[in-house]
Amino acid sequence: MSKIVKLVDGHLTYSGMLSSKDIASIDDILSALQKEIPDIESTLNETYGNNVWYKYYLGQFLRELLEKYQIPMYERRLFWDEIKYLASTEVRTRDEGKNSTKRSFYEQCYTLSQLDKSIVEKLAWRQWQSLLDRGSVREDSRIFQWIGNLSRKPSGEEWREFEKALNLFLKNKDLSVFEDEELFKIYDSLFQAGTIWLQEIKKFSKEHPKSRKLESSSKTKWSKKYYALCFEKKKGLHLESVTKELCHEAFSELFNN
Repeated sequence: MSKIVKLVDGHLTYSGMLSSKDIASIDDILSALQKEIPDIESTLNETYGNNVWYKYYLGQFLRELLEKYQIPMYERRLFWDEIKYLASTEVRTRDEGKNSTKRSFYEQCYTLSQLDKSIVEKLAWRQWQSLLDRGSVREDSRIFQWIGNLSRKPSGEEWREFEKALNLFLKNKDLSVFEDEELFKIYDSLFQAGTIWLQEIKKFSKEHPKSRKLESSSKTKWSKKYYALCFEKKKGLHLESVTKELCHEAFSELFNN
């Protein structure tokens, strides 16, 4: 028996053929959620504001709800939607898709709560959200360990560039073929490639302030070309990861020729 209530055309609907006793039990769960969710949201907001710890501790509370109401994995997205539309007082307008669980705000809070706090603290919520939107993260969770090993928190710019390089690297990749140390070395090189891009583009903008390559849309396009060329050079030399020298060469070929 599904314990999830849906809102369809403004009316509550129940799944399956249910007795009045079943419906009463489900209504009790919804009633509890409508009290508990606003309470925990208010408490966490007062304590942590809107930062990553709000999401982390909300995720812990959601884990307790899954156990308490025995929600199976295949019904988690429906349960998150029930909370979002029928219990939460927070307005969430972000497009989460209709069927996929990975983009659900509550699923991402739930995932975050399963990580060690020393890992969680390395990224801001927006950075975590961007990463957790990607299905490849769930396929190989070793990136969480790599994040925990970072010596400092990356800036917003550094993380955006890392993700551009990461997306290109992950395309059609089977990460299971990499040992942990190999994979972490690759992630280090991707982060370094992004850092070099930021350094070089800053220098270029000072020397060529009127270049059309610096326009917002153009700069994004050229950064992707830069990462693609880095990987092309790596492949041509049969290297395991992108080197510092290759990154500088790639930028020079694209911007100084």
